[in-house]
Amino acid sequence: MVGHVMVEIRKILYFPIDKLKSISSVLSKAFNQDPLFCYLIPDTNQRLKTLNHYFQHVIKYGLRYGEVYSFPNLEGISVWLPPKSSSHTRWKAIKAGALILPVKVKWKYLTLQNKIYKFTDHLHKKFAPYPHWYLSIIGVGPNHQGKGFGEQLLSTTINRIDLESKPIYLETNKEKNVEIFKRFGFRILQKVIIPGTEIFHWSLLRNPIK
Repeated sequence: MVGHVMVEIRKILYFPIDKLKSISSVLSKAFNQDPLFCYLIPDTNQRLKTLNHYFQHVIKYGLRYGEVYSFPNLEGISVWLPPKSSSHTRWKAIKAGALILPVKVKWKYLTLQNKIYKFTDHLHKKFAPYPHWYLSIIGVGPNHQGKGFGEQLLSTTINRIDLESKPIYLETNKEKNVEIFKRFGFRILQKVIIPGTEIFHWSLLRNPIK
């Protein structure tokens, strides 16, 4: 980590419920002003709470079907899905506990999120119809941003995936994130406005460096 102290990254195999809530809170704060989530959950009083439930599911899905990495003090987290599970499926989501979401999250938010997911999932399958890793989510707590935690989460896993000679696909809705990912070798496949919104959506791919 250039200019910063290196912190040990740990592969997480299990989160007790208190730790799960804590790291989900980190992601919720990191994405609280993300354009997509501001659109999905316009009520600022509801957004953090709703995102916490949503990210708990994302993390549980990653623990079950992919790889989850974080730091000892939970400054940030990344969830990666491997080639055999790079696309979400309804059955896998149910097995990861998705049926609890309608109890915790307002139905209107879930309905809108599912509509947008169908669009982004179509792009995912269109641009990466071959074995690849998928960066499902990466986030660092606001108090720890700009200190190299995100870069370390990225570089450590990217270097390992390079050894497998597999590409990596990801998506973002913030232009400043695009510039960060480009520094790590990702290239833009498409920039598009999500139908029915004013939100930009970037699809990016990184080919392995041999």
